[in-house]
Amino acid sequence: MTETATGTDWQSWQESWDRQQEWYMPDREERFRVMLDMVEAVVGPEPRVLDLACGTGSITDRLLKRFPNATSTGVDLDPALLAIARGTFDGDDRVTFVTADLKDPD
Repeated sequence: MTETATGTDWQSWQESWDRQQEWYMPDREERFRVMLDMVEAVVGPEPRVLDLACGTGSITDRLLKRFPNATSTGVDLDPALLAIARGTFDGDDRVTFVTADLKDPD
């Protein structure tokens, strides 16, 4: 495992979250692939993506692996999931995360 200066292996946390989510949605990776196919078809290979309810950044992870010149802004309210996302993408200028409640009209 690769550890950051804080001693937390964020990538392992990200992978653990993904494995847990696959129990709820076994075809999850196929859904991600289809989403990214649609993104590419509509906007091309350098998309700017707004990832609402981004959680740990699972979609952003797949986005950047497939489209290295893409950028992503992830929005979520859960501090634990955002901590994993921010830790996973720490230092990656293509990614920004915002804490916000999507149900709050303000």
